[in-house]
Amino acid sequence: MRLTQQFLLILLLTAFNGQSHAEVKASVDRQSIFLGESFTLTISSDKNTNSQPDFTILDAVFHVGQTGKSSSTKIINGDVSTETTWQVLLVPKSLGSHLIPPLEVDGDRTQAIKIEVKKPDPNAQASGDIFIELETNKSSAFVQEEVLLTVRLLYAINLKNGALTEPSADGVIVQQINKGANYTTQRDGRTYQVLERKYAIFAENSGPLTLNPLVFEGEVTDNSRQSLSMFSRGRPIRKVSPMLELEIKQIPQAFVNKNWLPAKQVNLQQSWSQNKPYQVGEPITRTINLSASGLSETQLPDLLIPEIAGAKIYQDKTDTMTRTDGQQLIASKVIKYAVIPTRKGALEIPAFNLEWFDTNKQQAATATIPATVLNIEPAAAGTTEAPPAINFNPPETTTIPTTEPVALNNNNDGSTVLWRSLAIGFAAMWLLTLCLLWFKAKGKTTVPVTTPPERINSVSIKNLNQATTAHIQTTLIDWWNQAHQQQVTNLGQIKQQLEAGQSRDAITALQQNLYSQNTEPLNIDWQKMIKAGHFKPAQVIASKTSGLPELYS
Repeated sequence: MRLTQQFLLILLLTAFNGQSHAEVKASVDRQSIFLGESFTLTISSDKNTNSQPDFTILDAVFHVGQTGKSSSTKIINGDVSTETTWQVLLVPKSLGSHLIPPLEVDGDRTQAIKIEVKKPDPNAQASGDIFIELETNKSSAFVQEEVLLTVRLLYAINLKNGALTEPSADGVIVQQINKGANYTTQRDGRTYQVLERKYAIFAENSGPLTLNPLVFEGEVTDNSRQSLSMFSRGRPIRKVSPMLELEIKQIPQAFVNKNWLPAKQVNLQQSWSQNKPYQVGEPITRTINLSASGLSETQLPDLLIPEIAGAKIYQDKTDTMTRTDGQQLIASKVIKYAVIPTRKGALEIPAFNLEWFDTNKQQAATATIPATVLNIEPAAAGTTEAPPAINFNPPETTTIPTTEPVALNNNNDGSTVLWRSLAIGFAAMWLLTLCLLWFKAKGKTTVPVTTPPERINSVSIKNLNQATTAHIQTTLIDWWNQAHQQQVTNLGQIKQQLEAGQSRDAITALQQNLYSQNTEPLNIDWQKMIKAGHFKPAQVIASKTSGLPELYS
């Protein structure tokens, strides 16, 4: 029985795999090359297969060289992924634009890729067995503008090992934008192997800029010496690149004291959460996407979103990243805001503009998010509860009149004042002693203490129904604290203690009116409800007693 279950399971897995489609992709290490150079075409499939792409269809346009195949399997958190990769070396046969057609693997096809083949540089010459070339896409640039630097190590000898330094200079930020490419090229009728890397360079200061020379240090196979050793000997070699100079221009005067964004392209978009209909008091998520080609994420500015009439704005989070397409850097920033409408009707979101400098056209440009209008519906009664309003008004306090101190005569010295104070103090103590003796003589054991009037009476609720919303809030909090001997600070704390009913609904309506900043009066008879005893805690709060508890209850 167990063997039968395992056999059925294998059949199900086989059927599932037969119905699933693998994802097959094609890529090249370079899309713009010179005639006579080679490039690498890579085909990848997300499953293990014994199939082989038919590269013979490329013979009409390219010389097809060596082909390699590799497979890999990864297990991450229990998820198993497999990838099969083919790499083939191609050399164009002619100039112009050529298309690598879709290639098929197990019924799935790759996308087509366009290749641009250019004439070789007539000034490019060979410089010995090994040399370094430097090439930039421009000889001058503005401060913080991206300059693309291509570094090539060309060699026609057998290298055993070696290392090439990175571009550097004072006041320069350098970022590599590709993993590097390996190919062959022709120089003066001689074939060279090429190691190519691309970098993005950003200068921080204006003026002439000179990059430090790049240095290659390695070993080449030395066949001139005969050795009985089992290890082949190597000869050290060192090559230095030529000097590279650039002219860095100052920021244009129009962008002084402004955000400076020298980019090839800038895109600015927004999107809104789809939890329609939008209602008063409910947050709406606004997402703003900013992307710029030719910049890194550290160069993107902070977007100061203007206030929105009829809504409150709270920033949620910001995500930034820098990626590359192999030819340039692309920076992006994603900002999320919570927009909370405070009134019903049309909510107008003003347009947002971001000024930047187009390095392709060498002129200022503006990215814009157009104005938007959202329809806001009233808050659903009993379903949407606005957050408790904070009591910003301090409770009213009673000012106790005090007798103004008698001004001292400036002619009296300090000793006279001291003796006068001591005399008054002794006289007061003598009078207090006489009073105590008189009460004792009368046989009384306690001194009568005048009980202050009820604190509840110090807060007047007269004309409360005609008061403003803010005054009603302050009066209710003060009245509640004095009537129930509490120290609440907002309406939410009062609401939590009330039973469900008329008084609790009244507090909810008052909160919503405060939160939405509505100036219309509420049709609620507060004085009548307070006098009827509706505003009292649902559970009586036990008061603290002094002394020891009774032994028997």
